[in-house]
Parts: sequence; C-alpha cells; structure tokens
Amino acid sequence: MRSSGSTFLIVFLIVGGAMALTTAVGFLAPNSRHASRLTGSELRLELPKDFAKPISFTSGRKGEKDLFYVDTEGHFRVKTYTDFGILESETVFVTSEVK
Repeated sequence: MRSSGSTFLIVFLIVGGAMALTTAVGFLAPNSRHASRLTGSELRLELPKDFAKPISFTSGRKGEKDLFYVDTEGHFRVKTYTDFGILESETVFVTSEVK
C-alpha cells in the first residue's frame, strides 16, 4: 500500500506535467486551435489581402480549415489553413475561355 506522501507526489507530477505541456503548446504555437481549445481564447487568422466576400469557412481534412471566398477581382479562391493558423495551400478557380 502506498503512503499518502507518494500518492501526492504522483498526482503532483501528473498535474504539473500537464500544466507544463499546456504552457509549452501556448508558447510554441500561440495561434493554434489546440491552445484555443485549452484556454478558451480566440484563434485569429489573417484574412487574405485580396479578400472581398466570404462564401464559407469549413473543416477540410483533420487539422485544417478551408476559407472559400471571392477575391477583389471576382475569382473564387480557397485557402487552407492548418490548426496552427499557417497558410498551407491555395486554390484559384478560373474559367477557361474557348477559342
């Protein structure tokens, strides 16, 4: 049977480790969805400079969000952000002109 001192030490180490991990995530990825979920703070994503009108903001693959919007020239665009708020890819929809 464990003494109450060793049980306290184990609980202290588990709780302290969890707090240290949470703090490390906050410092390493301050704009991540993970940190946002843990702290309740908002995730701030910068809108593209050519952003004119939103169409949708949805979850793509796990760990990604897709911003579908109309740009200032009227083109449809999709920008994919990771959970860390980093722009990962961009898709531009254009019409092809038939000659």
